[in-house]
Amino acid sequence: MKNIKILLFTINLTLLALTTNVLAADKDGKFAAKGAARKSCADFLTATEQRNSDFLLYAGWLEGYITSFNQVQAKNYDISPWQTTELLLMLLQKHCQSNPEIKYFDAANSLIKSIFPIRLNEEDTIVKIQVGDAVGFHYEEILLRAKQRLKAMGFYKDEVDGKQFTTIDSKAFLAYQKKLGLKETGMPDQATLASLFLKALN
Repeated sequence: MKNIKILLFTINLTLLALTTNVLAADKDGKFAAKGAARKSCADFLTATEQRNSDFLLYAGWLEGYITSFNQVQAKNYDISPWQTTELLLMLLQKHCQSNPEIKYFDAANSLIKSIFPIRLNEEDTIVKIQVGDAVGFHYEEILLRAKQRLKAMGFYKDEVDGKQFTTIDSKAFLAYQKKLGLKETGMPDQATLASLFLKALN
């Protein structure tokens, strides 16, 4: 995860502030927040630093909130189709360090708004990826998007698809990782996908 931490600072991802147009439970637009949603960013940062039991509360709440968002949001299947919970928490940590006074709930909404453009709209086939002993799984559409971005930068000569991951693909990802100084895994890992997708949000 060291490479992801370094990458997050070089990406300089700015999370967008969420306005107040949230689905509301009463006529005044108010609703009862539960669990981690009631905590502040400062509380979250303390739990993250200490890695105490509260940290698991924030992680679990975020996964549940994203699941609920996936269920109710129109034209959306998966708001975080390649990001691990660990990466999302690191993005939240970066945002909260700049905004310690806001609620964790508001920080999570800012994160969702930021990654919304790169969501997966429809259910998709999952592709198994293996390079040596390392194994990963990605949606076909996400794999295609990653390859298309690498092709646009000159790392592929021929047409690409998301249906498989071959030695040609591994060499393309390896060359990209080497150029950017990322860990050379030859796979679409979190640090590599973050550099391909998140920097486009700046």
